[in-house]
Amino acid sequence: MSNIQPPEGSDGGSEEQSSISDEQWTAFLRDAAEGDGAAAPKEPSARARMVDRRFRNVLKAERKGRSPKGRAFRDRAGAVIPWMAVTAVVLVGAYQQGLLSWDRPPASGPAKAVALPGGGTSDGDRCGTKGYHHFPLPAAASSPAPQATPRPGPQLDLGSYGYSQSGRDAGTFSIGLLFAQGPKGSLKVSRTLGGEGVAVEIEGPDGLVAGAHGLPVTWDSPGKTGREDKTHIDLTGGGSGEITLPTLALCPGYDGNAVWKALQSPIDSSNTITGQPAYTLTVSVRDPGIGELRKSIGVPVGGNLLSANNLVPDGP
Repeated sequence: MSNIQPPEGSDGGSEEQSSISDEQWTAFLRDAAEGDGAAAPKEPSARARMVDRRFRNVLKAERKGRSPKGRAFRDRAGAVIPWMAVTAVVLVGAYQQGLLSWDRPPASGPAKAVALPGGGTSDGDRCGTKGYHHFPLPAAASSPAPQATPRPGPQLDLGSYGYSQSGRDAGTFSIGLLFAQGPKGSLKVSRTLGGEGVAVEIEGPDGLVAGAHGLPVTWDSPGKTGREDKTHIDLTGGGSGEITLPTLALCPGYDGNAVWKALQSPIDSSNTITGQPAYTLTVSVRDPGIGELRKSIGVPVGGNLLSANNLVPDGP
């Protein structure tokens, strides 16, 4: 019987275990004893065993799941993603309610004349000018009117005025106009007020704060379809309209809400007016019908112009 020893490294104490099974080794010994010339099975090289071991480790890791680093990243991502979703919902809601300023129109206009949304042109090129009026007005037009003094001829007074802002809108000033024919006569003006519209100026201590001209009027009396710009308004019994001044007509650096507050007269704890407003609001119109009425009743002074302001009337 042949005395054939097993290959080195086959004992159990070796670090690298042989890949030859006991059955293969027994068959080899039997064949060798019988002398059939069978070759001894070859032992894999150290490099082959190393590659095989690494491959098995990779398979084992895949069966167990991702590596610890991968699991840690996945756990962190799972914790962060819900909060990211909540944040996105909050930001979208705030944007829809106008609490964020993305793509919001400017709070004020540039220091140059620009076309205004809805019609008219700003007086941005006149910012800071003191005493400026698009329609040249007499000095008395910028002073408080006498209180409870009847005035002949057609009259213009300011109704309610205020400032509003909603959502992503930059905000607008709304100014009510009240027309009166005066003690006698009939006042008829065109819907476009002679094609020139309305002029508005807001002046503070440092000059013009906001201004615009050519602003259209929304009349309380509707016009006939297709003839809105040709029909005259009969103000024999008085009449009213409204204009809007967008914040684009404000001079740079001015805020609409702050300007509106400065247009209010100061009051004390008992709601008694204690002085003039910090800013003066002047509204003026020009239309041939105004001059015609004045001539018809013998009051040529003033021509085709009417104006009104927010100053508190003089007198007790």
